[in-house]
Amino acid sequence: MLKNATTGDGSLRITSHRRHFLPVIAAQTTMILPPQINYSDIYKLQVHTRMNTGQCKIFSFENAEYSVQLVATGNRQLSKFALKSQHKHVKSTIALCRHPKNENEFMIIHFTAQNKVGIKYKLSDNVQSVLTRFVNEGKATIQFKEPTHDLFIKADIIQLKGFLHLLRRALEKNISGNELTLSSMSVTPVSNKNIAPKKLIVKSRSELPMKGFPRTLEFLCINEIRLCKLCIGVLQLQKLRVLDISDNCIEYLPPELNKLPLEDLNIAGNDLGKGTLKQWGWIGGGLMKTLKKLNLSNNKLQYLPEQLVKLQGLMTLNLDNNNLTVLPSGIGNLRCLRNLSIARNQLTQVPGSMKRLHLDYLDLSNNSFKPISVAAVFPKTLPVCTLKEYAARKVLFARLPYGPNTVPATVVDYLDYAFYCICGRSCFEVHLHHANVLMLESITEQFVNTMAELNYVPMDCYYCSLRCFRKMTYPSMLNV
Repeated sequence: MLKNATTGDGSLRITSHRRHFLPVIAAQTTMILPPQINYSDIYKLQVHTRMNTGQCKIFSFENAEYSVQLVATGNRQLSKFALKSQHKHVKSTIALCRHPKNENEFMIIHFTAQNKVGIKYKLSDNVQSVLTRFVNEGKATIQFKEPTHDLFIKADIIQLKGFLHLLRRALEKNISGNELTLSSMSVTPVSNKNIAPKKLIVKSRSELPMKGFPRTLEFLCINEIRLCKLCIGVLQLQKLRVLDISDNCIEYLPPELNKLPLEDLNIAGNDLGKGTLKQWGWIGGGLMKTLKKLNLSNNKLQYLPEQLVKLQGLMTLNLDNNNLTVLPSGIGNLRCLRNLSIARNQLTQVPGSMKRLHLDYLDLSNNSFKPISVAAVFPKTLPVCTLKEYAARKVLFARLPYGPNTVPATVVDYLDYAFYCICGRSCFEVHLHHANVLMLESITEQFVNTMAELNYVPMDCYYCSLRCFRKMTYPSMLNV
């Protein structure tokens, strides 16, 4: 029976909520061997494997439960010999099976492509401890008494918990007789169709997987199947990098979407314009740092949520073919943004914060821009900010994370709907509001604008102070 470990790295009792096993993939490892010396009776102590990425190939034992992990095998006595190691790439797999000569005994076998017989570890009275403190991160360690090896395992969370659950049953000898009967030690290749996929393209409803999406997916494309809402199974794909759900009938996305490590999200050709502001709660979370490409074109959008400025890692934003009349005030604070396309909308002006952008490409064609004349204005001093506004400005300036779980919902709304000055700072009740023009050449290397072939567009500016107003409107008066 597995007990809590008492070593320095902590412990956690093994738990598992799944008893079935996902398709298992063997990954490439690195074997580190000591220098060329006389190994003699310490040869078995000198194995140390460490995983690297590489080609994937599935192996299986006949009638044996097996699992291929990111495995590192270390020896607790290796430091006594002061040995240095060298790297050599090998493939590594671990398997749990019954002993071929004694059905009441179980063993773990760690084998490589070079050593198909594998290193066998007896389980009965031979497991010193199982460290599972980081099992929810897909990490565990199995420590053996003889030989004094440690198996450092890193794998898919569900797969690892399933393997540890079976290991516990083996140690408790709570496995039926028709399980884990190892009749052959040979390595049998499995057909490629059983390899867990990383890419899936769905073009019809009949192609949707009946048993759920594979957890190994990194690229998922679901197009033109009149999907009305995002499948719940998609929210469980913790390795998903690219999600394309364009040309469907989706009106909103669930907030849990921001927990995925998405880098590219394509929602073009849907019905997001029918949703409300509250249905944009998916913007935030992990997407603030990971999302790099966002396509919201052809969604009949009449507005964009101010929360869009939270996507600080965004590099490409496509808003073509919508009904937008205004843009979020803080869109200019997207410091990583390089490509911005807002063609075929109904914009009459752009936010003043756009003056802070440094783009490679900007498309503002087919909007409703009209030439304007900027009137001379000489404002008086601004009133003193309230403590509430001072605090809110500091929070946004320091980019402190906030949400309904940390502050009241009214405070979240107050922070979300701030105005943004051309200097990048936020402002609320105390500000100056004045129209100006934005010279497109100052923010982008290449632009498209159909407003009488002019190189500027009207700009709606908010200023957090008189200094910012003078700097933008009357540069010569800056020192006055």
